[in-house]
Amino acid sequence: MLSLTFIIVFIFCLAFATTGILVGHQFITTYNTDFHRNYFYYLAMYYAFAFYGIWGQILVRIMLAASTTSVEIIEAMANFLPVLGVPFLFISWIMLIKMAYTLFDVKVKISWIAIHFVLLAILISGVWIAYTYLNQDSQLVDENLKYFEIGILLSIEFIYFLVFMMIVVYYLKKQQKPIDKYIYRFLYLMMAGILMRGCILPLSFINPWIQPLVILLYFASNLPPLFYLKINSDLIFKPIHVENTNQEKMGLIFKRYHISKREKEIVQQICEGKTNQQIADELFISLQTVKDHTHRIYSKIGINSRMKLVQLVNN
Repeated sequence: MLSLTFIIVFIFCLAFATTGILVGHQFITTYNTDFHRNYFYYLAMYYAFAFYGIWGQILVRIMLAASTTSVEIIEAMANFLPVLGVPFLFISWIMLIKMAYTLFDVKVKISWIAIHFVLLAILISGVWIAYTYLNQDSQLVDENLKYFEIGILLSIEFIYFLVFMMIVVYYLKKQQKPIDKYIYRFLYLMMAGILMRGCILPLSFINPWIQPLVILLYFASNLPPLFYLKINSDLIFKPIHVENTNQEKMGLIFKRYHISKREKEIVQQICEGKTNQQIADELFISLQTVKDHTHRIYSKIGINSRMKLVQLVNN
């Protein structure tokens, strides 16, 4: 029964990760900003670590348990596996800081990124030294290594988030953007996800039946801020638009793909960088009608995003 539970949880985790990455990629093709690109890379690296560090451990235990490998060696290898996945997590932290700067179109210095790679080397070295020290007493390793790993990783992640939050708050006060409340809510949801991970991860060692729920919540913790941003991105960012429309090219596209009069109006609005809601208000139609027309336009032309439509008509 427990094995079946883990299989079901794995399917849900895969669905969460796929959904997160697809929505993140949709941000890029709709808004084409450095912030959305960094957010996409943050999500991709986060889920890469989650699969490697969490499901990798479970897979190693299953594979080695079927062999003659001793329990001590299995535990040592499984517990040390997340350390090898730290580069994924570290890159996600770098992307988190870059998100803070690119949210306000502030350029990130290359020297700043270089410092983080030095810190990564120091971090890996420090963890290896600590592991070697603990390995002098195998019982001490078995009892404390997994908590040590979780404590170190969660502490560093929380520090990076605090830096991310301080940068965002600083530039919000400096630039006084009218969309402060949406960004603050996004920050709160990000913080809630980190705090939830910090609270639930240590619980995974209490009981085998608790572990599937912990894993599921870990994968789901990044979805609330993601979907909040998806719902409100049009209020914070301007969608990608055409810098210099080629009217002749646009006319040929309309003729070739049999674009209707209403669809032509929507294409014009999209090229001007209007959001779906703005298009609905401008043309006195419902938001769902705009979405339906947009889907038909993309299907006729054979594209799947605003970015590709803009590229088609851009001079």
